[in-house]
Amino acid sequence: MIKYSLSGLALMGATMLPMASAWAQAPRFASYAQFNDTLVAQFNRGDFKAIEAYGSPALRKVEAAGSMAAFLARQQAKTGRIVSSSALPARKTRKEYAWRGERQNLRVSLVSSAPGVIDDYFISDFIAQPNARATPLPTDNRRQTALDRAVDRAATLYLQHPEAAGLSIGVYWQGKQYFYNYGEVEKGTGRLPTARTFYDIGSVAKTFVTTLLAQAVLDKKVQLNDDIRKYLPGEYPNLAYEGRPVRLVDLATHTSGLPGRAYNPPKETQAKLDALSLPERIAHYNQFTADSLLHHLHTFKLASEPGKTYRYNNQGILLLQLLLERAYQQPYEQLVTRYVQTRFGLKDTKRVLTAAEQQRYAIGYENGKPEHHANYTGYWGGSNLTSTPADLLTYAQANLAEKEPAVRLAHQPAFENRIGLGWMLDTDPEGQRRIFHNGHSTGFNARCALYPAEQVGIVLMVNETISQDRVTDLEQLLKQELAAVVAPAVAPKTKASKAVGRR
Repeated sequence: MIKYSLSGLALMGATMLPMASAWAQAPRFASYAQFNDTLVAQFNRGDFKAIEAYGSPALRKVEAAGSMAAFLARQQAKTGRIVSSSALPARKTRKEYAWRGERQNLRVSLVSSAPGVIDDYFISDFIAQPNARATPLPTDNRRQTALDRAVDRAATLYLQHPEAAGLSIGVYWQGKQYFYNYGEVEKGTGRLPTARTFYDIGSVAKTFVTTLLAQAVLDKKVQLNDDIRKYLPGEYPNLAYEGRPVRLVDLATHTSGLPGRAYNPPKETQAKLDALSLPERIAHYNQFTADSLLHHLHTFKLASEPGKTYRYNNQGILLLQLLLERAYQQPYEQLVTRYVQTRFGLKDTKRVLTAAEQQRYAIGYENGKPEHHANYTGYWGGSNLTSTPADLLTYAQANLAEKEPAVRLAHQPAFENRIGLGWMLDTDPEGQRRIFHNGHSTGFNARCALYPAEQVGIVLMVNETISQDRVTDLEQLLKQELAAVVAPAVAPKTKASKAVGRR
């Protein structure tokens, strides 16, 4: 993955800048085609400052001067000259183009209120590449239906990366579940993943913690505005900022002001831990118990007033997990597995796998290195769960249905209009409401995205960590492909832009 603009990275890619009005003066270009041709020509000349000058006041508020120019210079070093460009199907809030370079191709997406104005931009390598994988990975996709082919087009782009391992896709669409699998659960074995393959879902597990919080509210075990110290043993005067305490809702919305980790080992210790195998590291982290976290809580210093500033925080959700244990007087493992089984029918979503279940676990790949599974139950780092494509898609379907009151509560905005209880809230490039969460852990990436208005759910699980942004791009392209299947767009014929860089 190349990179999104600084503004596009805000809130884990969940938010988009509001559309800025066009410049007071008349647009400098008669069309977006002309504007794109000019951008390509300036890119080839290395006139990156001229491109940055098209940035609107809204974009300038979130990007430091010179950042776009520096970013584009780094991309030119990878792509070489752009030899041709063409328009991709336009989206409601974006104009998109394929830039074909001498060495690498780019997908360029502009959020723009008028030709000559850039309100936001997204640039990635999630587009067909000249050096794509020569031999396609195995798949159970039969490519027979329009849906099969739509999924395959999106998956093929993702799998062109030479480090891709396995990919499982679950789609809830038009009232039915569909599963597609590609690649290998372990490189070199030829074993295709299935809907019952276990993956680590990373931070998607946070939504299970926060849905449990919503259930605890409904069970009258807690209230969202409760001071967290109500559920802690001993005195914690440090868990307040100028008299304002950290509340449960602040933990669920990443606005607590808590540090990201309870304990940061010295560099020498961390280097030794990094050199260990994953099972050895997890054995070490499992020694960090709930009591360890409670001990270190006394040393925490809040960085900001609770409830005011968003800062993605693994430790806050892990602390919330501990507080739910105390509220229900049950271990989290027992609490979460019983809850998801009884409320959603999930039998393969848990922290601890048996020896037999571990045979269904995909081998994760971190920087190309295989990482084998070990059960993590410690209180260092963040919340975690393993799940399967079948379970996670059933979870997505239940979240779309919103029959469970706790699910409905978890989807309500709890911080501005950007975050529910754990779930990220935004709109997609077509303006449709979206509820989602990404997941990353050692050797794995995942994404669960819900589109309530269209009753579409997409889950993606991969056993490598090339880039979380690539997984996000895959989901967004797949959603776009699904929309085309429902209502095929009759796009006007577009011809490739004239030769570029010769101005």
